[in-house]
Amino acid sequence: MATWRGVSVVVLLLSGVIGVGCGAAEGEDVSAVGEVSAALESAAYGGPQPCGPSARIVGDVRRGEEGSAPETLVEVAGQVFYAANDGVSGRELWVTDGSATEARRVKDVRPGAYGSTPRFLTRMGGRLFFVADDGAHGPELWLSDGTEKGTVLVADIRRGAQGSAPDALTVVGSRLYFTADDGVRGRELWSTDGTAKGTLLTQEFAPGPASLYLDDLTEWNGKLALVAYGDAVTLWVVEGRTGSSRALFRGQEQSVVFSLTPAGKDRLFFLVDVGFGEADLWVTRGQPFLTFPLRHFAGDYPSELTPLGSAVYFMAGAEGFFGEPGDLFHGGELWKSDGSLLGTRLVKDVRPGPEGSLPSGLTVLDGRLYFAADDGVHGRELWSSNGTAQGTVLVQDVEPGPAGSTPTAFAVLDGWLFFSATTAGRGREGWYSNGDPGRVDPMRDIAPAGMDANPHGFVRAGGSVLFIATDPAQGEEPWALPFLPAARCARLEP
Repeated sequence: MATWRGVSVVVLLLSGVIGVGCGAAEGEDVSAVGEVSAALESAAYGGPQPCGPSARIVGDVRRGEEGSAPETLVEVAGQVFYAANDGVSGRELWVTDGSATEARRVKDVRPGAYGSTPRFLTRMGGRLFFVADDGAHGPELWLSDGTEKGTVLVADIRRGAQGSAPDALTVVGSRLYFTADDGVRGRELWSTDGTAKGTLLTQEFAPGPASLYLDDLTEWNGKLALVAYGDAVTLWVVEGRTGSSRALFRGQEQSVVFSLTPAGKDRLFFLVDVGFGEADLWVTRGQPFLTFPLRHFAGDYPSELTPLGSAVYFMAGAEGFFGEPGDLFHGGELWKSDGSLLGTRLVKDVRPGPEGSLPSGLTVLDGRLYFAADDGVHGRELWSSNGTAQGTVLVQDVEPGPAGSTPTAFAVLDGWLFFSATTAGRGREGWYSNGDPGRVDPMRDIAPAGMDANPHGFVRAGGSVLFIATDPAQGEEPWALPFLPAARCARLEP
């Protein structure tokens, strides 16, 4: 059937049903064009893969060992945006295309050496939204299509140099939600469609100049979930279409609600600390009477709640920050919950005893969970799980012996897992795997002589996987690894 789907796409292309040119037509969604191009490439050549181990630097933005210290690589319509400091313009917005051969400054939003300090880079549709300070309006919401002309202030919510300081940018459908302070109503919930006219106050949780602390904004099946702190803590859900809101959970003033995690079609998991430094796992299905606790966890908070299918996986049972006892039998191990009391259970005791394997970096690839864990024998290495004890296995002992390679910075891109790991003589460098047991391969060293390149922030754009890494001679800059179908990899020069 896969072959026939590929043929069908080619037939549509030849018949003119799908049009492909050198660029998007005016008003066309460039992200959709990118998706069609990716589909055509996959149909013609097969799925992408790393083209060997060698990565190259993407435009040495700031010459010398200091580097431009790039932050937050975000792919939008085949381009990768990030904030960087070239040493002249201060920290501004930069971009590179899918060829990843060079980088350019998008716009000098705040001329001079200070820079506009772009942050909270967020993709919505084919545009990038971010917060920046141009020196006149203060921190406000901006958007960019990757051109200087198309990089503009969305709305001046708070007049003057203080700015409204938008925070917690969260996409729900075709609107971007965030918190902001307009100087009159305090910090409240706002949303925008990318225009000044379409930038609106969505909900005033505390009428008047006072405001509640709004936290953990989370997209949930076309709705926005968030937590509001005042005299009590409340979990709210805001309908994406109507903007109407309702409370799903209320706790006492000293309570904390956090780690909102959607899973499946209708479940939202979250954690509640009622004020004793430990947490209960809760679940809601969208109504107060369908909101209930699942299990109490002693010691440290459960962490890294990660959805897989209709269940959520997490680490729980570890000792608390101040030495509070956790699970005395298993320690910190991998757990899962399907939203029921009986379905909230330990997946596997990877390291028997109270210390536990302390799984971290939970990431999903092709229906399996990948994570780092220490079984007490191999050190901290790459593991995977299908949700059963028997199906929870060591993927590869990258650094043999008890020290382990300590994998971090996991990212899944088109069926491949990218991460960084430390090995003797090489330091911390980049690695990748297609998930098969024993199929974990290293990238070529970026930092020489066993120094740490510390690659992280992996994203894909066009025919490259881009990431941030440090070469002692060039400092911290973006790098790119060719990532193409096998037939196209073979045509690259060695």
